[in-house]
Amino acid sequence: MAHATRVVHNRIAVVFDFDLTLGKGSVDVLLQKLGVDPESFRREQVEPLDREGWDHSLARFKALIDLSERCGGAITESLLQEVGRDTPLYRDVERVFDRLRETARAVVDDVVVEFYVLTAGFAEVPGATSIAHEFKAIWGSAGCYDDDGRLVFPKRIVTYPEKVRYLLQLAKGLSVDGSDSPPDVYREIPEQDWHVPFDQMVYVGDGASDLPAFDLIGSRGGIAIGVFGPDGSASSWSKDKKMRAGRRVQNLARADYAEDAELSRSLCLAVEAIAKLIALRRLGCHE
Repeated sequence: MAHATRVVHNRIAVVFDFDLTLGKGSVDVLLQKLGVDPESFRREQVEPLDREGWDHSLARFKALIDLSERCGGAITESLLQEVGRDTPLYRDVERVFDRLRETARAVVDDVVVEFYVLTAGFAEVPGATSIAHEFKAIWGSAGCYDDDGRLVFPKRIVTYPEKVRYLLQLAKGLSVDGSDSPPDVYREIPEQDWHVPFDQMVYVGDGASDLPAFDLIGSRGGIAIGVFGPDGSASSWSKDKKMRAGRRVQNLARADYAEDAELSRSLCLAVEAIAKLIALRRLGCHE
């Protein structure tokens, strides 16, 4: 007999942007290592391309390649890994993963909580951080390097709208093992075969690059949480004309992962709510 209740998936996915979400902006760290002022770089090298109609992610990548060439091939794979090791992470971010696992398991003792990074920045950077081992997959833009390890061309670009594709890929269980090959995310897959439904996802991001992801997660019943920098203000979000109703988040908190901080409490409440949803769906599976 067919059940009227939803298929049970015993999994929660928490997806983080990286720059200004888990830590300081890594492009700024990279530029400072090269002795370049980040504000001047954006104003003089990236914004002119933006005005010409370039996708912002592509514009930034081209500007970085041009900068590297002017500096004698200074941007290398090893330098990006060094940036990952040196990018300051926000307070207590190393502890939040176990905290969220424990929160979920207090409700459903065998629930699986998976963590992912989805960034428009270089995947090489979060891949070299002290928290890289916490993530089932790290998806982001990536460089192509010559025999000397110097950045010469983009190998992969994660544009802002393309974040939707990766979230569909995650939901349907396509390449969740970290593979970078782009699957056909729009093909039909039976609900029982999905890796994790959208209403069992939490997406955490800091703003413009995450708007399409907020849109998707919000429209499919998931939980979107916005963050602003330790020295910033929530008012910048309310003034953003792009933050239309469908892209609003369930909560907006300062980037602080300490146990008593609002962001950490928001994440715990989100994971707890999803765990209770899983528990409810389990009840509906009994004959």
